[in-house]
Amino acid sequence: MPHNDALVVSIQIAQAMVDRNHVDEGSAANILQLTIIQQMGLEAKINKSARSLTGFNGATTVTVGTIDLDVYSPPVISSQTFIVIDEVSPYNGILGRPWIGKINAITSATHQKIRYPIPGGGVCQINSDQAMARKCSAQGLKKSKPIQFLPVNQADLERVEQPDLVPSNRASQKGKGIDIPL
Repeated sequence: MPHNDALVVSIQIAQAMVDRNHVDEGSAANILQLTIIQQMGLEAKINKSARSLTGFNGATTVTVGTIDLDVYSPPVISSQTFIVIDEVSPYNGILGRPWIGKINAITSATHQKIRYPIPGGGVCQINSDQAMARKCSAQGLKKSKPIQFLPVNQADLERVEQPDLVPSNRASQKGKGIDIPL
């Protein structure tokens, strides 16, 4: 199997094993879906605050709030702040740079592994679920809308009003100032 798939892991967050978590070094935040928080019975612990979250493509999502939860990467337990969103996504969550940095992890898409040091010496590893990564990727691609091209007749183009490209009088008086009473 080629190894250029996303890193997708199952990991214990609070008291639940949560699957379909995208480990993303490009994400400045940890993110969890509202439905996951609700299934955990922790909705009351959300610090509600609507903020804008902008993705790499410029799309903006309004957040539900934030929640602090423990993430168990045995034997390491790290307290993490998650941004809670209520959006359609193939992933249940994103573990971004805050989590990666806190456990001093090294991620490798090539090897489909996340490795991190453990107290007392040694290294632990979390293996990515490559089959799940491909399912998530396919699901994300299905939801995108195909681009539609509409045929245009030359006659239609000729009826479109063309802009006046001749400089206006205003442009020719550039630099003469404007008389505005103060």
